[in-house]
Amino acid sequence: MENDKEQVQRLFDDLSSRTGMPRIDFSEDNSAALPFGEGMLLHVHYRAEIPEVDFTVPIGSVPQRKKASVYERLLSANFYWVGTHGATLSYQEDLEEVIIQFREETANLSVERLQSVMEGFLSVAMEWKEKLAKIIEGADEEEESDDAIDASDGLDNGGAILFEV
Repeated sequence: MENDKEQVQRLFDDLSSRTGMPRIDFSEDNSAALPFGEGMLLHVHYRAEIPEVDFTVPIGSVPQRKKASVYERLLSANFYWVGTHGATLSYQEDLEEVIIQFREETANLSVERLQSVMEGFLSVAMEWKEKLAKIIEGADEEEESDDAIDASDGLDNGGAILFEV
């Protein structure tokens, strides 16, 4: 696919028509936001210079007193992206939020691939919002529960949509 904002916009328009998803209109800075789930917000940014589409979802804040124990668990989940299904967990300092991100190159992007990526990423973002809340809740516990995150999470979680490579 060309390095062209209009082409990418057309893919999102086709996806909107196909799925009933609200239309994503890119602003002058090539970004857009789309509410989904229960109070969640998907940020989409088209980066013409690479070219790629970046997807970002804020998933929660971590209380100061629990940051060390929570961030250690999040970093472990990022190891080779196994615990995140190919996405990346990070901390956005200016918003004091944990975010999850995924990038997709536009070179071979089709509407089918875009739909697969978005469905998979949004599923993972919702899953991680729940996991983060559970991790924060249990961050002071000595023993990890069955809900603990380890590097094997994400290999096979009972049929959740995984990102294609």
